[in-house]
Amino acid sequence: MRFHKLRPEVYRATSRITLVSSFLASVFMGSIAPIDISDVCGMNLWDISSGKWNETLLKLAAGEDGLESLKAKLGTVREDGGGSMGPISSYFVKRYGFPSDCGIAPFTGDNPSTILALPLRPMDAIVSLGTSTTFLMSTPKYVPDPAYHFFNHPTTAGLYMFMLCYKNGGLAREKIRDSLPKSTSADPWSTFNEISSSTPPLGQASPSDPAKLGLFFPLPEIVPNVRAGTFRYTCAADGSNLQESKEGWSKEADARAIVESQILSLRLRSQKLVLPPSANLPPQPRRIYLVGGGSLNPAIAHIVGNVLGGGEGVYRLDVGGNACALGGAYKAVWAIERKDGESFESLIGGRWRESEAVVKVDEGYRSEVWEKYGKVLGAFEEMEKKVLEGEVRN
Repeated sequence: MRFHKLRPEVYRATSRITLVSSFLASVFMGSIAPIDISDVCGMNLWDISSGKWNETLLKLAAGEDGLESLKAKLGTVREDGGGSMGPISSYFVKRYGFPSDCGIAPFTGDNPSTILALPLRPMDAIVSLGTSTTFLMSTPKYVPDPAYHFFNHPTTAGLYMFMLCYKNGGLAREKIRDSLPKSTSADPWSTFNEISSSTPPLGQASPSDPAKLGLFFPLPEIVPNVRAGTFRYTCAADGSNLQESKEGWSKEADARAIVESQILSLRLRSQKLVLPPSANLPPQPRRIYLVGGGSLNPAIAHIVGNVLGGGEGVYRLDVGGNACALGGAYKAVWAIERKDGESFESLIGGRWRESEAVVKVDEGYRSEVWEKYGKVLGAFEEMEKKVLEGEVRN
């Protein structure tokens, strides 16, 4: 819409509009590739529930040039994430020696690729603990909300990909780490880990102590959409009597509070989507897979299990920073080698060697502490609303 308004003459001279993923596929095919069924959801023009372009939004974006002009530029969306869209261009055969029968599988985006880095089952979750924090989950439930993103699953019809994305991840944790007394250990996280592990959940030495809740945003945050700042609150153990902590609390208390805050936000926004992983457990992710630099930190992994649960535990996925590339490679294998009706999870799961790829780093769900965090979840949401009320919107 912005491009159409600012450069209408260039918009009218444009024959096709693609995403990066479908553009790259087009380069290899030597012809225009359709947009991928998962990556298209990030355009905010695709109606996920009905499986077609949303004509109201297309009209808004196209303006006076009209709906049909934009539809023609966007083209079709390929609903099948597998198979071959056609052979590789003769240019790559002649120039680079690709075999002429090399098929081009549908390309997808970086986040859909990341969720394919392992044969993720419904209700399994990936938590990326990098510079930013990203939460990905495969779910059969479509429950849209302005606070998070939904995508069609990149390979499996009937499943959806749920995504949360935060700016304040590793850098926010490092800021708290650097405010603590320096350690003589070679590990820069040793003091942070020692303090956060020895601090009781919510900073409550006894049930009568106030529970500590905070928001730690060195950068303006996306979820919730608030300015940079640190906001500290307390409440009773049952979540009542939420109050701003005018005097604040010690830097040592921040070490656990910041990790709890980040994971409580994940739990708050995924609670409508999770199902009981078994008849004996309350709704929570089945397994939680940690990736990114923070996944190597045992104290953070333990707090993730405390707050978010994980009916089968918390695991570290050992693919370094290459989860996105690995998922794309797995997708290509499934796309070309699948048998009729064979799902991505079935084909890749049959070849996947869990012992070589993941290690269990925490037991996950512990009923008493998990329920303790559940009691303050409403207060955490109320705290976010109070901070949002103080925002000045232009």
